[in-house]
Amino acid sequence: MKIAVWQAVLIGLFYYISWSPWLSYVGFFTWNRPLVAGLVTGTILGQPLEGALIGAGINVIYLGFMSAGGAQMGDPAFAGYVGTALAIASNLDAKTAMTISVPLGTIASVLWIGKMTINSFFVHWADREVEKGNINAVAFINIVPPQIVLFVLSFIPAALVVYYGPDAVSGLLSIMSPKVLHVFDVIGGMLPALGIAMNLKLIGNKFTMPFFVLGILLSVYFEIDIVVISIIGIILALTITNLKHDGNAGANVSN
Repeated sequence: MKIAVWQAVLIGLFYYISWSPWLSYVGFFTWNRPLVAGLVTGTILGQPLEGALIGAGINVIYLGFMSAGGAQMGDPAFAGYVGTALAIASNLDAKTAMTISVPLGTIASVLWIGKMTINSFFVHWADREVEKGNINAVAFINIVPPQIVLFVLSFIPAALVVYYGPDAVSGLLSIMSPKVLHVFDVIGGMLPALGIAMNLKLIGNKFTMPFFVLGILLSVYFEIDIVVISIIGIILALTITNLKHDGNAGANVSN
């Protein structure tokens, strides 16, 4: 499948939005997720179902994704958008797509490091403007230059890889032996287990683990639909949050 220029541009634009602060950071909390990225990419390429399936597989790998203190274990958005595009264009199955998405996300973390490094100069620039008493310039420095850097380091690489990458992937797969492709298939099958294990490590404490076990019981033994289990989970989360809020409020009043 040949990806058109306008398709590569759209995918690159969505990748930029996924890391941008526009719309109250809704991009980071929605468009940044590989499942959504796969659906968007598949829709742009005319194969929304395949895109969603590939994105869902990639999303499982990044279930335990977190970024703390500037450390980045990978780029789930790049893996989602670019990985899905390359997989669809090269006619890869979901397991192989997951295999190539991980190195893509890891390589893209270099872009994150580059962006953070460049943005550090803007902080000192803002400090100098504050010392001059030019407060109005601080807002400009905090918004415009960082977004230009983000656009250059996200949109351009993503669009170029999406447009030129399928030929490279197809050529690479054509020279690989069946044994190598089988290794890719096995690795792709193992990666979701890694993502689930990372997620279990995050929720493996005495407070959240009982809810996880409850979900397993409802799904496996009682065969309740996952949508119903999700609704039950939301109700429990809201109830516990309200109870904690009321408890903290009562404690503050008594003090």
